[in-house]
Amino acid sequence: MCEFCVKHGEGKKWYLQVKNYLEDVLTDEARQFTLWLYENLESWAAHGWAALDRSDNPDEALRKTFTEMKKMHWGQVIPLEDVEKILDMTLNIVRTPCLCRTALHGVGDARFCFHVVASESDFWKDMFEQWPDVSRELDVLTNEETKREFQKFDRQGLVHTVWSYGPPFIGALCNCSPTDCLSFRSMRFGEQRPFFKAEYVTAIDIEKCNGCRDCIKFCHFGAINYSHASEKCTVNQLQCLGCGLCRTACPRDAITLFDRNAIPVLANEW
Repeated sequence: MCEFCVKHGEGKKWYLQVKNYLEDVLTDEARQFTLWLYENLESWAAHGWAALDRSDNPDEALRKTFTEMKKMHWGQVIPLEDVEKILDMTLNIVRTPCLCRTALHGVGDARFCFHVVASESDFWKDMFEQWPDVSRELDVLTNEETKREFQKFDRQGLVHTVWSYGPPFIGALCNCSPTDCLSFRSMRFGEQRPFFKAEYVTAIDIEKCNGCRDCIKFCHFGAINYSHASEKCTVNQLQCLGCGLCRTACPRDAITLFDRNAIPVLANEW
């Protein structure tokens, strides 16, 4: 576990600490960054991708940027059960159009992003009033309504992620796919990414697996392999990001998530 997790997670998962969802921990600098993000992401994405496409070494350019971002725990993959634990801590939830999908595809009504705060304030609603394009598409949801939405996205094969807007303040829960998320899309240039793997890793019970390969369809990271010899599926745990979507897809309940930290060879593979 890194210094950031120890400091802001009190030795536990940093994103399951209620204090990190209180706007009191959002610094003025981080607040200004949030304003910048919503004002400039679409333009930045267009110019940024064009620059990467022209670069002779895009992987190295991303490595430098993402190394700095990961020092601050910019984002992390989380399974559905941890999403629901976060929602149980929060008292105010708003859903907004996805910035990434807007920037990449020009789709302004794709509501896959949820902004949360652990108080009864209208923090995010007040923040988004500055952008009519966002505020007019804003939904205020209850915890149970939000859980049902995430359960639906889980069945659709979307990866759940948690994001900071200026550590340790955590403000967003998103539902990502490699084609629709700016951060996930960056992986096409190499192994670099601005977010961490989940605190978990997947394993398949060979006795239960019937080789249907439904899990492979839900794995966005190429971590599941099928053996024609055994007619079974196996997981490359070094490649697994621990999102748990393969578990959702499995009709035989053959897939389980395990604590990444409990497996020595994976404990530092983030």
